[in-house]
Amino acid sequence: MTLAERLRNETRALHEETEALLYTEPLRAGTLTREQYGHLLQIHWLFHEALETAIDQNPAFFQAYNPDDRRKAPWLEADLAELDVSLPDARPGLFADWSPSELLGAAYVGEGSMLGGKVVMHLLHKSPEVEPLLTNARFYQGYGVDAMTKWAGFKAILADQTEDSHDTIVEAAYQTFRAYHDIFRTTKREKPPVC
Repeated sequence: MTLAERLRNETRALHEETEALLYTEPLRAGTLTREQYGHLLQIHWLFHEALETAIDQNPAFFQAYNPDDRRKAPWLEADLAELDVSLPDARPGLFADWSPSELLGAAYVGEGSMLGGKVVMHLLHKSPEVEPLLTNARFYQGYGVDAMTKWAGFKAILADQTEDSHDTIVEAAYQTFRAYHDIFRTTKREKPPVC
């Protein structure tokens, strides 16, 4: 079994739990509110900003990953600015002490989410309160036509990892999904203002 297959199989249940947590029900029902959409963007920004910052501290390990070509925090900043929603306080400690292999596990979660962006964008258009806000939306467009190429490139990076790092990478992906749960719950309690 390849590392990519292990990651998919061993994190599947937690991946599905995370999707359900992130407003999947109102998304599918077409009832997502402006506030919920803003909250989603804030959650993703907290995750991607922290991960991108940590990856930048390991340029040699992530050279093939080409971090500058995979940044999502700027997309999220633009989408939040379009909504006139403030950025939450960054969480620089989220991945600060993670090893490069652990960060690769976290990157698996981030890169995998790009594959579902087109589906989410379609669902966002079903919500009357959100649909008018999507004219310039960027994050959920993901990599667009390059999505499968980027995913194949990421799987090639996974395939290059030594077998003794596989358990670390899988465990880190698992912990990353848990981090999404924590970000969701803490930011929901804070009730970020939607201006």
